[in-house]
Amino acid sequence: MLHAFLTYINEQKLFESSEKVLLTVSGGKDSVVMLDLFCRANLLEPNRSNGRFQFAVAHCNFQLRGKDSDDDQIFVENLCKENKVVFHTKTFDTKNYAKKTKVSIEMAARTLRYEWFESMRQEMNFDYIATAHHLNDSIETVLLNLTKGTGISGLKGISAKKGYIIRPMLFASRKQIDDYVTKKNISWQEDSSNASNDYQRNLIRNQVVPLLKKINPNLDETFARNLERFHSLEADFRKNLSHFKTTVIREENGIFFLKIVDIKHWQSANYYLEELLKEFGFNYFQSKEIFNSLAGLSGKMFYSEKFTLLKDREDLVISPPSSSEKTISMSISLDEINKGQSFVYLDNKLRFTVFNIEEMETNFERNNAILFADFDKITFPIILRQWQEGDWFIPFGMKGKKKISDFMIDKKISLYLKKSTFLLTSQDATIWIINHRADNRFKLTESTKKVLKVEVV
Repeated sequence: MLHAFLTYINEQKLFESSEKVLLTVSGGKDSVVMLDLFCRANLLEPNRSNGRFQFAVAHCNFQLRGKDSDDDQIFVENLCKENKVVFHTKTFDTKNYAKKTKVSIEMAARTLRYEWFESMRQEMNFDYIATAHHLNDSIETVLLNLTKGTGISGLKGISAKKGYIIRPMLFASRKQIDDYVTKKNISWQEDSSNASNDYQRNLIRNQVVPLLKKINPNLDETFARNLERFHSLEADFRKNLSHFKTTVIREENGIFFLKIVDIKHWQSANYYLEELLKEFGFNYFQSKEIFNSLAGLSGKMFYSEKFTLLKDREDLVISPPSSSEKTISMSISLDEINKGQSFVYLDNKLRFTVFNIEEMETNFERNNAILFADFDKITFPIILRQWQEGDWFIPFGMKGKKKISDFMIDKKISLYLKKSTFLLTSQDATIWIINHRADNRFKLTESTKKVLKVEVV
C-alpha cells in the first residue's frame, strides 16, 4: 500500500517533498492510516529520490461526543509523540456555533475545521492541507450528488487536489484500508456517529452502497474506472465551456452581454448556459426558464441573489443590482451651476457651463454627449431624472411631439440602456435625452443671448 500511496502522490502531482503538508487527523481509521503512510514514507527516505516529507498534524475537538471526543484528542496526541510528529489541536463549541449560524451540526463542524486549517496553513507557512478522503468517500459523494441533482462536475467525485487541499488517500478503497490496519496491527478510534443514519452520507454508506454491491460485488473497482472517465469528461467539458464563454459573452464596465444568436447556434446550449449562469447565482430552474425565453419577447427579467438578468432583443444582459434600479431624481440649481459644481449619477458625471452667445465658437462640436441650450428658455432648478413611460419631447430639428419610448424603439436602444436613460427637464418639459437627443424647444436661435452647455464627462 505504501508503494501505491507514493505512486498516487507522484501521478497526481499532489506536492513536492520540499513543500510542507498539514495532515488533518481525527483519530479515525482513514486519517490514522494516512499519518502512518506519511511516517513510513520517511523511513524509506534513503531509498527515495525525492527526500523526506515535511508534515505536521492538526486535530479538531468538536465536543460532540463527550468523553469520546476528548479521548480522540489524547489518542492522536500520543500517536504524534510516538512518531515524533508536531501536533496541533483546537477545541470548538460546535453546537453553539451551529445554533448561532443556523446551520446543521455537520455543516458547522465542516466550516469550523476548514477555517482553522486554512488559518494554520497561512500562519505556519504550510503549502497544503491533507485530508484522508478515500475512494469510497468519492463514490458516496457521486451517489449523493446524483440523488440531489448534479451536473458533470458532480459526477467526478472528490478531486485529488483543489487549491490548497490535497487528498492523498483517494487511491485506496475502504477494504484496502481495513486490510492495511489489520496487517500492520494499527490502533485507531471508532467514531460512533459513523454507524448512525441520521446523516445523509451515512445513509448512503450504510444502506445504499450495500444494496448496490448485491448487484455488483466489485462496485469499488467499477466506480474507480467510472470516476477516471468522469474526470476526463469533465476536463473536456470545462474546455468547451471556456470556448462557449469567449464566443457568447462580452463585458462592458462590469455588465455582461450574452449574444442570443450565438447561444442558439451552440450544441447543447441549454446545458452550457446553465453552467455559465451558475457563476452569477442562477439555479437550474431559472436557467431553464431563461433558455426558453430566448425565442420570446424582450423585457423579461430574472433575479439571483447578486445579479439581474434582462432578456433583451439581441442579448441577455447580466448586471449587479445598481442604483439604476432605484428612482433617481436630482434638483440642480443655478447657484450650484455658477459655483462650477458637477453632478454624478450612475457612472456618469454632468458638467455645466453658462456663457454669452458671443463666446460661442463658430465651429462648435456637435455630439450626443454635449448639449447647447438657450439659457433664457430654461426655468431653474432643472431636474435630472430617469425617463418614465408617458414622457415626450420634440426632437431637435422637428416640430411634432414624440413619445420618448417610441424614440428609443426607433433608435433600437436596448432595454438595458433604456433602464439607464436619463433626462434633463425644466418644469416637466424635456430639455435633453442625455447622450441621445436634444429637445427642439430649447435650441439656439438668432435671438439667443446666453448658452447653457452640458457635457457628459
